[in-house]
Amino acid sequence: MKLSTARKEADFYIARVGSKAGQPMWDNYTSNNAFSVDSNRPKHDFQLALHLYRSGKLGAYTIGTCQASIRKRDIMRLLNDHKVSLPTLKKMAAVDALIQVKELELNKLKELQTAISRST
Repeated sequence: MKLSTARKEADFYIARVGSKAGQPMWDNYTSNNAFSVDSNRPKHDFQLALHLYRSGKLGAYTIGTCQASIRKRDIMRLLNDHKVSLPTLKKMAAVDALIQVKELELNKLKELQTAISRST
């Protein structure tokens, strides 16, 4: 796995500054505010980074008070040193997929509720 300053093309991104510092993302949310990640196992490495972010392990390495940031070397150290079993990462990915489906269902119900409210 290789981290570099944000490029347009990468397997995924990790926010390097701001309130999302350390958060992995499939799409780069702004230019120059994320590290690009090139990986031979993008889904696996994304889930590992997401696990580290959600567990607070990446957050422990953020620095700065007004605008948080995280260093490339700290991300690489954590990604290389932290091991999570493949079944655990697969379970996490399955739960994430279920959450996305449920969020879509919830959005449709909200749209329905709004339509009903406007029709009366």
